[in-house]
Amino acid sequence: MKIVTDPIRLVSPTFRRQTLDRILTDARPFTDTGHFLYPADEDGNHTKGFFAFERVARSPTFVDAIADDIAKWGDRTSTDVDVVFAPAQPAVRPLAEAVGARLERPTAYWEYLPSGRYGSRLVEGSVPGGSKALALNAVSLQGRCVGLRLPQFVQGLGGQVTAAAVFAKGIGVLVRETEDWLGDGFYSTIQVDVPIFPPSSCPLCQESGAPPIPWREFAEAP
Repeated sequence: MKIVTDPIRLVSPTFRRQTLDRILTDARPFTDTGHFLYPADEDGNHTKGFFAFERVARSPTFVDAIADDIAKWGDRTSTDVDVVFAPAQPAVRPLAEAVGARLERPTAYWEYLPSGRYGSRLVEGSVPGGSKALALNAVSLQGRCVGLRLPQFVQGLGGQVTAAAVFAKGIGVLVRETEDWLGDGFYSTIQVDVPIFPPSSCPLCQESGAPPIPWREFAEAP
């Protein structure tokens, strides 16, 4: 008998399944087909399918529901931070602002480039020396952003990431390592299965012979 596995799994115990169903149906942020390039430059990885928070962020109702659940997690786990630190991605900023308002903490933003990569500077807010930071992003398919890149940048500013939150996490090794590192201090609403391949060994390239399309073509479509 064939076992069917749902590529999207609700993992937050307090997020309403009905709300998630509305997000997936109305915003349509997920596709499990297609051959995408992320980040959208020559060094990006290839993915089979994609999850685009840009489509979710268009709805203040959905953003508020996610921020409310992150606040519930913060209360439940007694998460105490001094600042919410996030990439200055246009789709992520509304979520970061909403989470900061609920936690009554300031926000700070790391430079975000159109390709999907991070820049080299803090573009808004501050991370004072000794600060405890919540590393926040909307989607972390590989776990590098909240598990490695954001913590390293905060450490360079003299702070420390003590908790992390994303709407959708992937299934990669670094995601699991971040879960082990932070324990209850790592929040996600859902887990999504998006296969990721290095360009040199992408089976989708071998099957179709066609290059991947930039992820923004899906994320920014109506």
